[in-house]
Amino acid sequence: MKRPILKERRLKRIEKLVEEGLPGEMKPALEYLVTRKPDKKSLKIIKRAEKRREEIASKDGKVPIWYSPNPENVGGKKKVDSRPEPGEVKYWSMDKIAKTGKDKKWATVLYLICREFQSKTVFELGSCAGISAIYLSSPKSVENLITVEGSEKLAEIAERSLEPYDFSHVVNKHFDDSIDSELPNIDSKIDFAFIDGHHEKNATIHYFNKLLPYLDKGGVVVFDDISWSQDMRNAWKEIKKKDEFSHTIDLGKIGVCIIKASDADSKNNPKEWDLRSIVGHSGIGSPHGWK
Repeated sequence: MKRPILKERRLKRIEKLVEEGLPGEMKPALEYLVTRKPDKKSLKIIKRAEKRREEIASKDGKVPIWYSPNPENVGGKKKVDSRPEPGEVKYWSMDKIAKTGKDKKWATVLYLICREFQSKTVFELGSCAGISAIYLSSPKSVENLITVEGSEKLAEIAERSLEPYDFSHVVNKHFDDSIDSELPNIDSKIDFAFIDGHHEKNATIHYFNKLLPYLDKGGVVVFDDISWSQDMRNAWKEIKKKDEFSHTIDLGKIGVCIIKASDADSKNNPKEWDLRSIVGHSGIGSPHGWK
């Protein structure tokens, strides 16, 4: 099948799914994933964010990186032995740091979802160099963004990335500590949460449960790298069934979940949308360590 015909069929399928109840706010992001053609507003954001990525990549020097423990079970009983244990430090080049955050394609998807849901208060776990935070700070609706980074050096880079956005704040703490210290003090509930930076089932579910009291009704929770390993696919299988959600949307690379808008919906199971075939994503990763 020729690619233009395949794209057209996928676009028509998106239209049909929206008619069937898929949240319409997802449509621009899905269309972008199919066509890879950003609209004019998105193009401006992409140019700005990717210019900053290039600036970071062009710099000399290395940044110390710390890791969480090995996942308990990745792809069966085999552990990822080459992944550093807690306390071990590795040094990454600025070029590698620039490439580690969300790439242009998926960062644009985050921007479009945040924009279309008109999110106001954004919370991100895993700043890295602050590139995804630039995209998430860019919708006009966003009034407050908090992004958390455990590495002091990475937090400094992220702060420089977000200098143009005076409503965006980088918190240099462990994820748990940041939730405890920052969220009780914000004026409004979170209506967009991006859970990144710790791709293990137990950790992912733990952070969601800890964020839950601070999430607004009708808000969006995006889980990153849900196909990074079998461990993360298992996390997604559990997450997408949670009673707190009205819709759970599988895009392969990320999982998008919509918090129920009212208590009246509390007894309804979430509507699950597996859109991997539409966005062209398949397969589960087999992590081989971070090199």
